[in-house]
Order: sequence, then C-alpha cells, then structure tokens
Amino acid sequence: MSYRVVEDYYRRQHFDFFRAYEMPFYTITFNLDVTAVKEFAAVREYPIYLTQCYLFARGMSRVEDFHYRVLNDQIVLHDHLEIAATLPAPQGAFSFAHFDYASDLESFLRRAAEVSKRARQTATLEATAEGNTILFTALPGVRFTGFTHATPADRTDGRARVAFGQFFEDAGRVMVPVGLGVNHIFIDGVALGRLVDEVQTEFDNPA
Repeated sequence: MSYRVVEDYYRRQHFDFFRAYEMPFYTITFNLDVTAVKEFAAVREYPIYLTQCYLFARGMSRVEDFHYRVLNDQIVLHDHLEIAATLPAPQGAFSFAHFDYASDLESFLRRAAEVSKRARQTATLEATAEGNTILFTALPGVRFTGFTHATPADRTDGRARVAFGQFFEDAGRVMVPVGLGVNHIFIDGVALGRLVDEVQTEFDNPA
C-alpha cells in the first residue's frame, strides 16, 4: 500500500462539515451499458462479475477523489485502488475476498481464480482493512432500481461500495443496475459524474 499525507486537501471545509454528520454516507443508483463487456468476457471465457469489478475499479482509479482515506486522523491519498468482493460460498453463503493490485485484467483474473476457488470451499468473513480498497458485491437475481448499502461504524470510512444487479435489455443494449455507496466527506456530485463517464468508457472498451 503506497500513499502520501495530504496537508492541503482541497475539500477540507467540506470534509470537516460532513464529518460532523451522524451518517455522512449515501448511495446513488444508475444503469451502465455492459453490452461490450458481456461480449468481451464471453469470447474469452472470463468471469463476468470479476471482469466488471476490474473495469469499474479501473475507471474509478482515474477519479482522484476516490483515492482519499483517513489514516491515523490524517487525510492520505493512495496511489492505486484494490478490489475486495463478495464471492459465492457453500450452502448459499458468501465469502469476503481481497485481490491484490494488478496492472492488467488478465493478471488480475489469473490471481483471482485461486482466491475464488478458496472462497467456494469455505465461507470466510475476514474484515477488509480500510486502506485503498473498493468493496464490490452482486445481486444477479435482482433488477433493483434503488439500493442502500450497510453503513460502516467508522464515519470516516472512505471505501466506495459497489453493487451490481441483474442484467436487462433496453433498446437492444444490455444494461446493469449499479448501487454505489460513498462518503460525503470525500465524494460530491462532480466526482460521481466523472466516475460514471470513466466507468462507462471502460465498459465500452474492455480490451
């Protein structure tokens, strides 16, 4: 994990304002076009869920606001983001899994294969450190139009939380609902707008 302490955080006034809130977290729900991602993954026999996670994280990585965290009561800026995700486990349960940073999709999926294998054998709920992670989950059987993530106890938790819903067709395109949970001490509407644009660009050009 590599980061630097930020002494002159550009949103310091907003950070202090929303940090005083009892519940500074909020979730937005939107749809993304995954037509190209589904075709890309199907041809290469890649797991669609983890492919989506990687591409979403790659888009999020280009929006600096999602790299900020609080560490030892200081604002820090991480140089990259990593993926943590829920994975299917025995008896209909799920496991938490963490994936180390990978510079390309193929490397990420190779490492993820072993992690996924372990998750399917035994359900584990080991806590994921605050750090530089993005938390992913999926509800493939639910085409949700609204979503609320569980609220962490730490009001300074800066990890984005991403839920993918059930694919559906719209005007000949394949869409996926996304429920994105963020912390207002770090994330405002401008960053969210940039994120949607960056992730859609990744989904349109998965190669």
